[in-house]
Amino acid sequence: MQAHVPGEKLPDADAGPDLLHTVPEAHYPQSINVATELVDRHVADGRGGDVAIRFGDGETTYAELQERVNGFGNALADLGVEPGHRVLVRFPNRPEAIVACLAVQKLGAVALPSMKLLRAKELEYIVNDAGVTHAVVYDDLLDELEEAAPELDTLEEIVVAERGADVDHDHRRFDDLLEAGDAELDAHDTERDDLALMLYTSGTTGRPKGAIHTHRQLLASADTYARYCLEPTREDVFGGNPPLPFAYGYGDLVTFPLRFGATTSLVEDATPEDLLEAVEAHGITVLCSIPTAFNQMLSGHPNAPEEYDLSSLRAGMSAGEPLAPSTFETFEEDYGITLLDGIGTTEMLHIFVSHRYDGDVDPSATGFPVPGYECKVVDPDTHEELERGEAGLLAVRGPTGISYWGRPDKQAESVVDGWSYPGDIFVHRPDGRLEYKSRRDDLIISSGYNIPGPEVENVIQELDAVSEVAVVGSPDDERGQIVKAFVVPADGADAGDDLAGSIQDHVKNTLAPYKYPRAVSFVEGLPRTETGKIQRVKLREREHGGAA
Repeated sequence: MQAHVPGEKLPDADAGPDLLHTVPEAHYPQSINVATELVDRHVADGRGGDVAIRFGDGETTYAELQERVNGFGNALADLGVEPGHRVLVRFPNRPEAIVACLAVQKLGAVALPSMKLLRAKELEYIVNDAGVTHAVVYDDLLDELEEAAPELDTLEEIVVAERGADVDHDHRRFDDLLEAGDAELDAHDTERDDLALMLYTSGTTGRPKGAIHTHRQLLASADTYARYCLEPTREDVFGGNPPLPFAYGYGDLVTFPLRFGATTSLVEDATPEDLLEAVEAHGITVLCSIPTAFNQMLSGHPNAPEEYDLSSLRAGMSAGEPLAPSTFETFEEDYGITLLDGIGTTEMLHIFVSHRYDGDVDPSATGFPVPGYECKVVDPDTHEELERGEAGLLAVRGPTGISYWGRPDKQAESVVDGWSYPGDIFVHRPDGRLEYKSRRDDLIISSGYNIPGPEVENVIQELDAVSEVAVVGSPDDERGQIVKAFVVPADGADAGDDLAGSIQDHVKNTLAPYKYPRAVSFVEGLPRTETGKIQRVKLREREHGGAA
């Protein structure tokens, strides 16, 4: 049952993924609501005084969070939000975003968190595609939504959280609604397969796609990856800088901590220095970020372990980009914790391949299928499973899967015989570990050789003179493509022929010689998405003449 959600926007049953529930924790009753499970359950169990959110110098207990979710939920209901409605939530990493998402979900509606850097044209597409009826917006992010407003077909109400920006508007005020709303609210009688969350992909290779997730899929992301790989307790504090509208960030900073009665540490627009300060101030135990931020912490703050009290840390999570073994090893040496590299996607909701934090971690591989998931590596054309050790396309099954909103073309491409295909090239090793090679689009074919760009990047990243690197295929008349490296030199490094030669020699001496970059371009920075992922597609377009 999908409450009040137009059926034509959902994948046909035959086109959807096969969902498996092979671990006992991923079996849920027919009627369940994610907001009740993440908040109300802890209050009912007598833990209402435990801290749910730390933000700046303030704390929000579970009882206070419940009261705010209920108050705002009742206010939204008074504004006409009904089960199945899609509600845009547009904030940086702040407590109001969590309150708004949980209130929407408690009503049986669908929370749609929005990346804060989206412009009016992008918001116009997403709001109209999703049929958004209401929006809850941070004051400093209102302008782009208002610019898009004349073209929005379904938007009825905007609620603005006024937090200091000098913005004139005539919309409802978040604080007024929060104060006026009744503090008692029974959750809508949602079923486990009702929609709860909608996230749009970054759209770097085309128009954005809405990925849809149900109440039990949200809970399953915590009851598989987090439960088995991180082993969280109520004493844990999850913190980091992935944006909440990023599937990785939503899990790290909302679903995971609240599922286990732990605490989330929120930092608005966090820099690496802000993260180090938050570890000390908030007692973060599980640090969640992306490889770029971990590298920036190492290079920009080499004395951080002496300058900050980081003794609370017990584990780290990395996703969004492949984690270079050199980063893993340096961080472990300097910070004394293991960074778990993980592969996950917006469509799959969270990480489905990883090591466990207390297990035998091999930094040259992503890890094993997370308990509850199955993975296989197949021939991209025939979808036949390959022998161990051969590179091919990764296929996944588990309690989450790829389901697109209103995109039957992409649905058919991404789900074959019930298996979800995130689009990654992997090798299934004889020891059972899965070794990441590249995104399918990032595979460089040069003189008949298949060369994974990230593999070359990891080797180049080992050099102290290199701060950041991205590798793509560049057109070549003789070889079809050559490997080209875009390199951001480290501070003090001289960008020139000597460094280019050192990079080329290092790759030749580490990998098969045909993988070395025949061209090296030094740049001041790399194009990135708002979540920190390198936009290799822009570099490829530039090389192929598709962009300025």
